[in-house]
Amino acid sequence: MKGQVPGKKPVSAKVMLKELEEALEFNRDPEKANGMAAYMKNRFNFLGIPQPLRKELSRPFLKAALLLDMPAILQLAEELWKKPEREYQYIAMELLYASRKKWDAASELFFLHLVTEKSWWDTVDFIASKLIGTRFAGKKKPGIMKAWIGAENTWQNRTALLFQLNYKQNTDAEFLFTAVRCLLPKREFFIQKAIGWSLRQYHRTAPDKVEEFVESAGITGLARKEALKHSS
Repeated sequence: MKGQVPGKKPVSAKVMLKELEEALEFNRDPEKANGMAAYMKNRFNFLGIPQPLRKELSRPFLKAALLLDMPAILQLAEELWKKPEREYQYIAMELLYASRKKWDAASELFFLHLVTEKSWWDTVDFIASKLIGTRFAGKKKPGIMKAWIGAENTWQNRTALLFQLNYKQNTDAEFLFTAVRCLLPKREFFIQKAIGWSLRQYHRTAPDKVEEFVESAGITGLARKEALKHSS
């Protein structure tokens, strides 16, 4: 059957998705859904399923989906992304990250595409640090990230700041500091917060370098507060 890894038990993506939907719908909680939607400024609908329960309910789906080849996984993730309830986007991201041993060039393009689809911090931060960041780890910094520093889209800017979040000593400090300098004049909350977060994370590895940069770059306000949060 097309889309399956040779030698594995046949799995129908359509059946997988149907069973996942049934499990989630059965556990729908309208009251919790309202609260979760309010927390996200009512930008998205929710089923009202808390993360621990969502992970439990989606475990069989993820296990079965990982038997598919990467093109089929990407197609399945795209179907999840189209669904109106936010929990489906979370499961799509978890599926994509769990399939990282199978990633290819098409996967990379798909991750970049998702940054501007149903964008908000809850998905973009995962995509930036877990998907794009993992994909680009140990490689020469891709031109697309350099381009995104100067993009008009806030979420592309934020991704350029955050994709190195887990790189620690492998962080390209020159790239990070360049991104911060370029985006510092952009006073939008999600940019200033990301500037501070990216610097705070690198501060764990190179505190002196970050503190010196914060002073020399004249970083103030929210970005400075976040960057130096763990400064002694």
